[in-house]
Amino acid sequence: MSETQSNEELIAWAQTLEGYARDWDETFDKRPGYFTQEFWYLLVGCMIADWRGKPMTVSAACQFMKSGSSRTREERIKRAVSDGFLSKEKAGDDGRAAIVRPTPRLEAMMRGHLERTLKMVREAV
Repeated sequence: MSETQSNEELIAWAQTLEGYARDWDETFDKRPGYFTQEFWYLLVGCMIADWRGKPMTVSAACQFMKSGSSRTREERIKRAVSDGFLSKEKAGDDGRAAIVRPTPRLEAMMRGHLERTLKMVREAV
């Protein structure tokens, strides 16, 4: 059984989640094209994979995203590369597979975003 949370606790949590979303928008300079749902999985997933020393292939990055057709997912990757958030590199000896990695710019932005929002969550709970 789960314990019942007070309205005040849930309000604090809801405000924290809203703050997280607002911080995401601020991190990406309120760019209307970098919506959380569409890009969060791609950008955070690529960053975590790279931090773990196992960069994602383009195919894996496409599968990691939760919405959109295959073409839409590939277009998101192309856009993130074009805007300087991800780099795309050949992988393996045969050069057929490609990996995507966060650029230093994205890593700095996301590190700041995650540090700020972790602080908000810690303060809320």
